[in-house]
Amino acid sequence: MAEEPDTFPEVEIPESRPHLRVVRGIAASPPVVGAQLSVEIGPLDLEMGGRLSNVTLAYQTWGRLNERGDNAVLVLHALTGDSAAGAPGGWWEPLIGTGRAIDTNNAFVVCVNILGGCQGTTGPSSLDPLTGRPYGMRFPLITIGDIVKSQKVLVDALGIRRLVAVGGSIGGFQALEWATRYPELVSAVIPVAATGALDAQGVAMNEIGRRAIMADPDWRGGSYAAEGVFPTHGLAIARMVGMVTYHSKESMDLRFGRNPATRPVLYPSFGPTFDVEGYLHHHGEGLTRRFDANSYLYLTRAMDLYDVGRNGGEDYWLSRISAPVSLVGIRSDWLFPPAAIRALGERLAALGKEVEYHELDSPHGHDAFLKEWGQMTEALGPFLAKQLPASTRA
Repeated sequence: MAEEPDTFPEVEIPESRPHLRVVRGIAASPPVVGAQLSVEIGPLDLEMGGRLSNVTLAYQTWGRLNERGDNAVLVLHALTGDSAAGAPGGWWEPLIGTGRAIDTNNAFVVCVNILGGCQGTTGPSSLDPLTGRPYGMRFPLITIGDIVKSQKVLVDALGIRRLVAVGGSIGGFQALEWATRYPELVSAVIPVAATGALDAQGVAMNEIGRRAIMADPDWRGGSYAAEGVFPTHGLAIARMVGMVTYHSKESMDLRFGRNPATRPVLYPSFGPTFDVEGYLHHHGEGLTRRFDANSYLYLTRAMDLYDVGRNGGEDYWLSRISAPVSLVGIRSDWLFPPAAIRALGERLAALGKEVEYHELDSPHGHDAFLKEWGQMTEALGPFLAKQLPASTRA
């Protein structure tokens, strides 16, 4: 993640947006781009019951919002991602910038840390105003709908009137939710490596990760922060499980095969070790240094719960989409198989929606949308060029 500057320019909140209180940063079209900004958006009532009395959102922006407020691209990050999508050093930097697929000459790009996370937005590690201690498992259950609802408050406050929603994996769920819940604001939608719901196998893999965290003695019923410990081993195992789902069998064989370990394993070895074991160990340990274990629980559960065909039925919700849809699948993805994504496209077409489908021909599995920059540029660039205004000037 990019380092925050020591100071931010002063700015006044327009009278039309009195509910937006700046914590750090500024309210709209900041001259400092690629720096994390933070705002309080007030209370949020949640779909499954409960209420957060005051939500903080962390976000970053690139480019500038035009006078019509219709050139925004909302980039929606994956499970353990953050708002640092673009330059410098962001996870989608090859796609965001001058002359790139998401061209900041024309687009005002916004990426928000999601509700329930731990990268500056309110989540289980935030302080509960009632107790002054981290929420832990007192944090209420959240849904993809709640995540998008919180983003809409920020979008409105920034003066955005139309946006393109684009994201991969759980970010793809958010993109679909934007298109079905707030169709009047969405000018186009690009769900990448995502369908309308996670299947049983995906839910099962998430549950293994959650159980690993909750079985760690240092989880302490979710109160580890208050007790000065952290469920390092449990979160590391959850990440290892996740990394397997992000690969494909093809990518595992190509990268590791049955090669012996080329790096030290981080746990006591049981006989000879393989290269893939060291890879999993290091990725597991790496997540424990940057991510909160309770956030992993809440966000994987929000992912499990998402269903575009929730109350009202799939046809009802998909029929609400009024924007062109570009679906992106990955040939080797078994977490969100391309056949399921194509089937979603067929259902949209049957409802009379404008929809296209692109498939990344990659061995890299679910993670290909974070690796195949040339193919992602081809999938996103021409579609966005058609949907965005030609200039940021009014």
